[in-house]
Amino acid sequence: MQKPVFCLFSAILLSVVAASAAETTPIVSKTKKFLTKPLVIEDQGSFFIGGVPKVTSYATVPGPNQQPAPNQITIGQMYVQFQIPATKKRNAAPVIMVHGSTHTAACLESTPDGREGWYPYFVRKGISTYLVDQAGRGRSGFDESVLHEAAALIRSGDVSKGLPMIPAFGRITDNGAWTQWFGHLIPPGSTILNGTLIRHGDPGDPPTDDATHTDDYRPAYPLTAVDAKVVARAGAIGPAPMGPSSDFALEYYKQLVPNAEVTLPGSICPTCEPKEIAPANTWTPMDLADLVERLGGAVVATHSQSGIMGHHMVRILKERGHLDLLKGLITIEGSCSLPNSGLKAEDFDNIPYLALKGDYTATSEVCDTTVKEINARRAAGHGTAKAEYIKLDELGNPVFKGTTHMMMLGTNNLEVADVILNWADENITSKTKRTKK
Repeated sequence: MQKPVFCLFSAILLSVVAASAAETTPIVSKTKKFLTKPLVIEDQGSFFIGGVPKVTSYATVPGPNQQPAPNQITIGQMYVQFQIPATKKRNAAPVIMVHGSTHTAACLESTPDGREGWYPYFVRKGISTYLVDQAGRGRSGFDESVLHEAAALIRSGDVSKGLPMIPAFGRITDNGAWTQWFGHLIPPGSTILNGTLIRHGDPGDPPTDDATHTDDYRPAYPLTAVDAKVVARAGAIGPAPMGPSSDFALEYYKQLVPNAEVTLPGSICPTCEPKEIAPANTWTPMDLADLVERLGGAVVATHSQSGIMGHHMVRILKERGHLDLLKGLITIEGSCSLPNSGLKAEDFDNIPYLALKGDYTATSEVCDTTVKEINARRAAGHGTAKAEYIKLDELGNPVFKGTTHMMMLGTNNLEVADVILNWADENITSKTKRTKK
């Protein structure tokens, strides 16, 4: 008779324990799949490239009654992550993708609403793909010794020398990202405390601004991907902005980081205009040139702020006599200036060149000029490579309506990727004649 009683007691005990666990253990929902289907790779990993040693007495902050001591640190290096597909596309060169201002390579891995990003998509298409964090940004690190040295000078009373050493960290704010990519802050002249964010295409969308569209469509972007805790402003610092709280809670905003590359030194380029080169355009271009050389050739795709960096990389490869290693340059809504980076149209005689723009941004006269100058060389019988300026809003395909500046994260991100891939298929081949310059 004891056995049934024991079984009944055990069942009751297990029920109580299970109920207690259910009350105390948080329910974790299953994470959705980001990839469209399984991705088969041959290899993946990460490494650093570039950088130089710096000896400084301000690598760390000395403790009480301690004098600064010299140490060596490495600055200017660039973090690289990569995936190599198991089945490679025939004659396809590796692709190096470079993010823009206030971002890291995270913007190329997946979208804010958990969809496949350009990184795995390019690999799925058989292309070995390399992502980088710009030198001085994200996992590449920055030079903290500049800040420590400035603080030490100020503490010692040498304010006039210490203050100018503190660099101004640029960054895109949450509402700044909104007004640059997705819509407006209205009324004009308002702030987030007395104004309201409004999407492109919403009622009240200002009729004249820097956008080129006149239709009532919305941004092709996952603006519904928000963090409920941020919507509720749990633990928020400062007053609550006006307007829909969800506009200030986008998952996308979490990607934004300071442009810490300002802690690195700049450089001088005698052939550039202007000749003084900012830190951002000094180190990442050098590291990109190193990476292209290490890979034995690659296509480089830049976005926004890094557009000019790609051009400086071309200049550096040219100076090293390795221009033939650059298999193609893709500039996505970035600077196409040749004079700024000390280049001439003839430098692209054998380098396919693509400038790409989405919606909501005006056509770049500089990109138009650069493409025309390069193609004029081809028309005159110089070189074989083609230059093209593709404007997604002029292709006539409704899928590209509302394509934002952050097109790699948009709801149509893979369709945009296909435009790039198709252009590369048509214009970047191993048969293209390469000549060193």
